[in-house]
Amino acid sequence: MQSATRYSIILERTGQVLLAQASLSQLEAFWDAHDAQYYGLRIEDEQSPHARVIVTDELPDDDDADLA
Repeated sequence: MQSATRYSIILERTGQVLLAQASLSQLEAFWDAHDAQYYGLRIEDEQSPHARVIVTDELPDDDDADLA
């Protein structure tokens, strides 16, 4: 039986771990509580037992939004 994936949230700019070895429900709760502070949710190694969730605290440039 495969164990549940654990998630760590990492601040891209500094490498600071904001949340370590969290369950999916803990990840979702963290994101709900901090969605105005962090942007750009990106999950790396999602298929592994320990996925890294990369976020930034810097607002994207308006120019970048125009390209989307």
